[in-house]
Amino acid sequence: MREGVAAQDTRLARTAAVLLLAATGIRSLAAVIAGFVEWHESTAAGFSGRFRAADVLTVFGSAGDGTGILLVVAAGAAVWWCLRVGDAAAATLRLAVNWACVIVAALAVMTAVGVSIFGSFGHQTSHLVDGIGFALSYVAVAAGVVLLLRRYDATVAELAFEADDEDIDAFIFAVDRKSGDVRAFLSARDAVRKMHIYWVEDDEFAFYTDEGVLLDASVVNERIVLRPTEVVHLDTLLAALNEFVTRRGINVDPADADDPAAYAVPIARWQGLEMWPPWLRPLGLLFQRRR
Repeated sequence: MREGVAAQDTRLARTAAVLLLAATGIRSLAAVIAGFVEWHESTAAGFSGRFRAADVLTVFGSAGDGTGILLVVAAGAAVWWCLRVGDAAAATLRLAVNWACVIVAALAVMTAVGVSIFGSFGHQTSHLVDGIGFALSYVAVAAGVVLLLRRYDATVAELAFEADDEDIDAFIFAVDRKSGDVRAFLSARDAVRKMHIYWVEDDEFAFYTDEGVLLDASVVNERIVLRPTEVVHLDTLLAALNEFVTRRGINVDPADADDPAAYAVPIARWQGLEMWPPWLRPLGLLFQRRR
């Protein structure tokens, strides 16, 4: 039950991040198009040089406002959750948030420049201070989102890796003891980052390397630690892998059906795609190709 709730939470966080980033992109694109339209129309209207520049810049920068910065902050929060649970799309989404922050900050700077030019016409001091102050605050918040996500991602990566995991140079499979479902990870570090602590505490999964070595999974200082044992259950692992891919319709080369390593990438791709809502899975495929 808790596994299903955690998976649903991850889907919701990823969907929220995508929707918020899409909204930011649409607003930014609309502002850029409006800026070019204003540039063309102001030429026909015969505006003076400085007034025209200020007018066009403020139209271009219209998406670099409070709404724009709130959208990227909310998207950053959703990506933070994805990073926290080790979501496969988190790295791509973090990059998208970085670019969204850069775009919104650049548009806010354009607004500040346009307001500064308007202020040069005189008797506009209050509007000048107000406009530039808000723009600078938006730039600061956007930069903060980028830096915080970068630091958090680096911290998660550091905490998720210790000497015990360094000795395991293999694909990792986690087999659900009740349902028989399998999770595949391309490294021990990947498994530690993406599994939940309470799954390990409740002993819900049996962990194996691609050679069938049974791993002892424990929680130490609120992190998962995987240690190889001397027990090898290759036949048990292969039976679980064959049953799972057959039940889920995952394609594995028949010539490699006796090699657990051949199952790792197909299962990892399948489980990554399953974390997306059905209507967003084409986008999930795009993210998988970029990895």
